[in-house]
Amino acid sequence: MTNKNIKRLTADSISSLPNVPEQEFIIQEWGVSIKLKGISKQMQINLGRILDDEGKDAFDYQKELLKTCVIDPELDDDLINELYNKDSNIVDRIFLAINELNGIGGSADADEFQD
Repeated sequence: MTNKNIKRLTADSISSLPNVPEQEFIIQEWGVSIKLKGISKQMQINLGRILDDEGKDAFDYQKELLKTCVIDPELDDDLINELYNKDSNIVDRIFLAINELNGIGGSADADEFQD
């Protein structure tokens, strides 16, 4: 069954398709907001491969997820380490917002992004 209002995807139209969603996430307790970006399939694959690297674990994965998805402010390892010294409930809510933006329920578990 086809819909007459729906066009068929073509090779030429792929580049003009919408990109990943972005969202403002408000942290009421701190009186600030951050800007989050969803992940593309390629980003998802790259993040999933982090655990294949020797010496890498789920915490390395989570740091890379923050670097990828928090686009304002742009985070580096030092800022993430400083953020990790703050209220864990708030940091976990950031991960939850990232997961919700990407259509994934639950916690920011690296296994959810594995191939």
